[in-house]
Amino acid sequence: MAWLPMYLLDNDIDFLNDWLNQEDEIAFLVSGGHKKWIAQKQHNIKADIGTQKFGDGHDFAIPNYAEYNLWHVPSGQLPLLDANKDGVKIKFGKEDWGEDGKVENPWLGWTEIRTGANSRIPYFGAGHPGVIHLEINLPHDQEIRMSNFGWIGNHYRIIGNGANESTEKFWGKLKRMAKKVATHIPRSNDPIGKKEVFAFPTAYEEIKNGRPCSLNP
Repeated sequence: MAWLPMYLLDNDIDFLNDWLNQEDEIAFLVSGGHKKWIAQKQHNIKADIGTQKFGDGHDFAIPNYAEYNLWHVPSGQLPLLDANKDGVKIKFGKEDWGEDGKVENPWLGWTEIRTGANSRIPYFGAGHPGVIHLEINLPHDQEIRMSNFGWIGNHYRIIGNGANESTEKFWGKLKRMAKKVATHIPRSNDPIGKKEVFAFPTAYEEIKNGRPCSLNP
């Protein structure tokens, strides 16, 4: 799985949010109610931080946290997974992936038939190559926490569910943006560590001034 870890503070989230909102190829998939989802071209990340409810009663939220599935629109239709009454069927070939339905029009919204364990994001199975996951972590205390983009990429190409070429190109564009805007530093700013995390400008200034940053998400 492709991974792009980041250190972010408030102003960095504003920048990232604006960048995503201006990307014609990306849509936020956001909740429209219990098991209901809708694609939105523009969305306010900060409004969701600490408010996304999940759990059996959908009454629990994680402070200073938000997450999304982002749809790469040129990748094509999103799957609408059928009810799973008889256990998970292993999908060996490309023909097996065509058994589930498709979300007719994500911009008008849809209701999930089969849901995942995480009710903060829509469920498309073990990993859909047209969807990029975004996890936002703001500090609980002094330590700057690690946020990240994650993407299944071509993990399932061998069984006929590889990524669209346009989504591969977009992932490259996302990484180029991070390299241009942020500073590549080791986890926890370890002076001898491998450079792995992109510290966006506001977070990087704080880290340079001695503020601690997390080792893991």
